[in-house]
Amino acid sequence: MSATPDKVRPQPSCKAGEPTRADLLLQQLGLTVWQGAAGEAPLNACFCALLSALDPKAGLDGVIECLPRDELPFDLLGLLNATANYGYLSQTAKLRLSDIEKRLLPCLFLPIERGRPREDQAMVLLGVTDDADGDRLLSVYDGTAKTLIKLESDDPLALRLGRAYFFKAYREDLDPSSKAARQASGRSWFSAVLGRFRSLLMQIMGIGLLLNMMALSTPIFIMMVYDRVIASQSTETLSFLVIGVLIAIATEAILRSIRSKSLAWLAARLDTIVNNTTFAQLVGLPPAAVERASVSSQIARIKTFESVRDFFSGSVFLSFLELPFVVVALLALAWIAGPLAVVPVIAAGLYGLTFFLLLGRVRNEMRHAAKASSARHRFVIETFEKIEGVRANGLTDRWAAMFRELSGRECVNSFKLYFLGVIGETAGHAISLLAATTTLGFGVFLVRDGAVTTGALVAAMILVWRILSPFQSLCMIVPRLEQLKNSIIQVNNLMDLEGESAANSSGGTLRKIKGHLAFQHVGFRYTLGQDALLGDLSFEARPGELVVITGSNGTGKSSVLKLARGLYQPQSGTVRLDGFDLRQLDMVRLRRQIAYVPQHPDLFSGSIADNLRLLAPAASDGELWQALEMLDAAAEVAALDGQLAAEIGQNRWMMSSALPFRLSLARAFLQDARVMVIDELPNSLLNGAAGQTLKSLLIRQRGQRTILLAAHRADLLRLADKIALLRHGAPASVGPPDMIFGLMAAA
Repeated sequence: MSATPDKVRPQPSCKAGEPTRADLLLQQLGLTVWQGAAGEAPLNACFCALLSALDPKAGLDGVIECLPRDELPFDLLGLLNATANYGYLSQTAKLRLSDIEKRLLPCLFLPIERGRPREDQAMVLLGVTDDADGDRLLSVYDGTAKTLIKLESDDPLALRLGRAYFFKAYREDLDPSSKAARQASGRSWFSAVLGRFRSLLMQIMGIGLLLNMMALSTPIFIMMVYDRVIASQSTETLSFLVIGVLIAIATEAILRSIRSKSLAWLAARLDTIVNNTTFAQLVGLPPAAVERASVSSQIARIKTFESVRDFFSGSVFLSFLELPFVVVALLALAWIAGPLAVVPVIAAGLYGLTFFLLLGRVRNEMRHAAKASSARHRFVIETFEKIEGVRANGLTDRWAAMFRELSGRECVNSFKLYFLGVIGETAGHAISLLAATTTLGFGVFLVRDGAVTTGALVAAMILVWRILSPFQSLCMIVPRLEQLKNSIIQVNNLMDLEGESAANSSGGTLRKIKGHLAFQHVGFRYTLGQDALLGDLSFEARPGELVVITGSNGTGKSSVLKLARGLYQPQSGTVRLDGFDLRQLDMVRLRRQIAYVPQHPDLFSGSIADNLRLLAPAASDGELWQALEMLDAAAEVAALDGQLAAEIGQNRWMMSSALPFRLSLARAFLQDARVMVIDELPNSLLNGAAGQTLKSLLIRQRGQRTILLAAHRADLLRLADKIALLRHGAPASVGPPDMIFGLMAAA
């Protein structure tokens, strides 16, 4: 197997027409990712030029991982997303190439033609120098020709107007939603994210104010018709009023369309940001925190934001937006009908009382409904995880009865919650009808006494409905508001947890490990209430050695492998790699340098090639076939429809039981790692040809990698350079195979 290609090193200087570092990176990507004409796209070449200038130490694996999974070549949005994935945010401006300042370089430049940026003419401005005469000389990477060219500032190409994209490295300390910034400001994570849209929210509020001003045209129009047109029989006045109100209605429709689009964009952006960030936070939590939580609870965490998204994209948020502008309608009502303005004020107080009376009961019922729903989801997931055992033991009827009980409990709690919502809705309607009746009754006396006109009374009725509409909506959605509050609290609590990357942010990084692994007096237990799983374990695996961890079930073989990969930390003693305590290292990066073969092969959605390239993204198709051939899997993969491009999900039923295991071994073999960790594999696999494949791999890799293997089969133990024998309630014994076999025979 060939190693992962070395990092492309920057050239100290380049003359026009000479190969650049971008050309080398483009060539390597063309061999591994961009096949055929895809690698010739101008934006692909510009992407390589940008990364070469932004990060001269960019490694090929890191570059490949930031690329979109869609078909290439990518468009401008794909390029911006790829640079963002790599850690560089972009800003854009419309200007001439010759006007770009040196401090903003490098930048992507797209000439504008007929009002649109030309992606097929993309270029990257890399440098600006001044000659002896004071003229500017531009160093430009031409994405179309894929060459470095020099332009004078008065060159026609340099004077073209275009769209420039400037890139700046992301800094977490400048992000208002980062943990450090939130601790300084005292804001929650969600409020900090929402603060990013402050200008948009102010725009939406401004549109809301204009809408409420325009909405006054309808009641005023009706009042004028009653008082001026009907009373005086003036048709000329009516035509002017109709024209005015039509203009107001058209303006209101336009403003509502703008506000709807703004709200839809806000909801979509929040949905994207929160879902992606919370998922990344869940994946980045320490293994101990994630493994203790059930699958259903993790899924519930991811789905938590759905209620928040629905809030911002639905009528609920609009009701909140309308509340501040109720004052406008109330002032108009006071101007038109005087004393009638008291009626909606009293009704608003009744709405508030109803809201707070319902809130306490809703909060209590929602807590019970959430517990019942969580219990049902856990039961469903556990059932499908263990469906074979349920069927094998004839428990399907009992399982169905248990599900009916859990489902019934959830339905009862959901009914109580729904019923409270109906009470709020009914109470809201009742208050609205009472307010309308009171307004009409009180208004009749005012009309009789001449305090208000008939037109003013009709206009007052319309304004009262408009004033009370947001309050009525709030009473109808009390359960949703409580759910929204709980969702935001859960999201904030999740984002306040310290991720593994943050915990290891001060850890060191080993550029190239040698593979010297040492356990020194390691003691470990999963929780404080449990007995120690490992008491005083000490052994050493020198570079290139094969060390087998053996023992009966429950003695901690898999736990030793977890400690070796830094998934858990020992309570006593140290685990060292090349002399460094693992607690001093950034384990997230270090695990990329440790190949791992799990007890049960993990195959992910995607093609066979996608699975093999998970940790070796730069591996070519030839290297994939070489690894498959070495592990006796090439023939079976070649027989699949699509071969390397065959989708795992669509072809799983056609795979032999040994192929997933061989693919897992091939993935570890392709990884450029000096340490390989292999968990104990099922006997059903090891008894067949797959067992011979594993032994062949161990023999082939001995001396090249340090291998830590959990096993109890004698044929595998004989291959070891040394064996660590774990026993319940006794110290571990470490030594060569003959010594350990003697101890096992004596026991």
